[in-house]
Amino acid sequence: MARLGKRFWAIALHLGVVLSSAGAAGAEGGGQAGGGQAGGEPLPEVHRVIEIYDADVVVDLSLSSGAKVGSVIELWRPLELEHPVTGATIADEFLIGTLRLTQVRATLSLARPIGKLERAPEAGDIVVLRQRGKEPRAPSTVSAVPVGAPSPSTPPAPPSAAPLVTAPPRDPEADAVSRVLDEVKGKGARARILAYEKYVREKPNGRYAAVLWEEAQKLRRLVTLEAEATGDGALLVTFLAPDQALGGSPLSIGVELVEAPGALLHSRAAAEVAYTTTPMTKAGDGYFTAVIPGGRMKAPTVEYFIEAVNADGTAVAAAGNARAPLELDVVNPPAPKAPPRHGAIASISTDYANWNLEEHNDYVLQTEGFVGMRFTDVGLRAGRTGFGVYRGRGGSLEELDEQNLEGREVGLTYGYLEAEAGITPFVGIIGRTTIGLQRTGVAGGFQLHLRLGSDLGTNLTLGGEVLGTVGLRGITQLELATFPKFPILLRTEVTNQPAGSTAHGRSTSGADASTEQGAIGVRGIAQAGYRIVPQLTVAVRVSYQGRTIHHAGPGIGGGVTTAW
Repeated sequence: MARLGKRFWAIALHLGVVLSSAGAAGAEGGGQAGGGQAGGEPLPEVHRVIEIYDADVVVDLSLSSGAKVGSVIELWRPLELEHPVTGATIADEFLIGTLRLTQVRATLSLARPIGKLERAPEAGDIVVLRQRGKEPRAPSTVSAVPVGAPSPSTPPAPPSAAPLVTAPPRDPEADAVSRVLDEVKGKGARARILAYEKYVREKPNGRYAAVLWEEAQKLRRLVTLEAEATGDGALLVTFLAPDQALGGSPLSIGVELVEAPGALLHSRAAAEVAYTTTPMTKAGDGYFTAVIPGGRMKAPTVEYFIEAVNADGTAVAAAGNARAPLELDVVNPPAPKAPPRHGAIASISTDYANWNLEEHNDYVLQTEGFVGMRFTDVGLRAGRTGFGVYRGRGGSLEELDEQNLEGREVGLTYGYLEAEAGITPFVGIIGRTTIGLQRTGVAGGFQLHLRLGSDLGTNLTLGGEVLGTVGLRGITQLELATFPKFPILLRTEVTNQPAGSTAHGRSTSGADASTEQGAIGVRGIAQAGYRIVPQLTVAVRVSYQGRTIHHAGPGIGGGVTTAW
């Protein structure tokens, strides 16, 4: 194992040299871009002591600053004093020794003194990393300026600050490799092998891919030799750790091992405290697989590690361990949604209204049927199409009651299209267009209603109708859903139907038939339904209508509705 450790530190040093070379090149380029000494030579970049950590001095030098392990840096102590005679503030820096960098990381470095320092290092001291081939110089020099003295033509440099060198641009690839090295720190050779190989697979064309792949293979050979020499057991050959899995779905995990008669998978969900051990099944020469059941694949994560079992029954960590398990993100799949279901309806009804019971010369018989579909609450709520047969007889009160003429025959056979738009779930607008045939030719009409309340529950409808030469009708309708099994409808109408407009030409009934417009009357309707099954409803209705107290009569009707 000592040989393996030395080899790893050699690898780490080699990687550090590669990374720092890129950073140093950037630093030198940046120095040339910034200010410099006479002759255009770049000035050193000034950094600080951050903390004294036991025997180490923590400084804010990094790989991107051009620092590398073994670099010598100068340690300067800034001083700022008040002159006892002139009262001027005097600032300067003094060299108190040199340090050697022992570790260089992405943001900080560790250094130790070379020889004896003139003063003990303190946080805030200045450290200077010299560029190659440059003579040492103090970070900055500030002249004393008496209090109240006039400003010189050229202002002095700020206290305790050297001319800054433009920071080199960050190298994303170097940063990525540094993160890889940080992640595998202290996790053993096997973790480093897997991390290096994963980086190469993700960035096969990167500048450091060849180096990392070479080091991974060398580490594999070293681990193999060490295992053979010490009998440590099986060696992990290949394991591609999954990054993400679906919650609720079984996950199969496979691994390739050498010289291992068996393997174990230990896993636990986020809500579990202890690991669940699953023996892995041999799936070929050197290959083992195991399945984590779907019931244990729960968001947000599942932790797991794999152990190889040697011939003597000893378990050896192969990928991760109990203290540093591998982590798998678990994502719950979107819950399936049932496709939207649009309810359909079909209905047929008939209605008879006698406006003059004594003479039977003013009446209406109307039959309507339709099919429709409901879509949504807001937007196009429903669409319906249907037909109607309208037959009746009527005329003016003078002709019917005083002259005792027969009522004028009125007839219309029509079809219609109707749409309902939901402005809000509570407010809707219903529009209908009608076209049909009567004795004298083609006639049309329309309806327009405002619905307050859901059409699936209790609601109030206000509107009106224009129907060919049949006449006009104003409608107020209340549908009550208080008793789901017994739907109730209450309706009032104000209308001049059935003979609402003058006939085109004389009636075929002869000279004794009415030819004048019908008079306005009022009608009241009450309808009660019975829902035999949720999909089938039957209804009966009664009505009473009249144009005067002596010109009135009853009515009756019924209907059947089915929905699916």
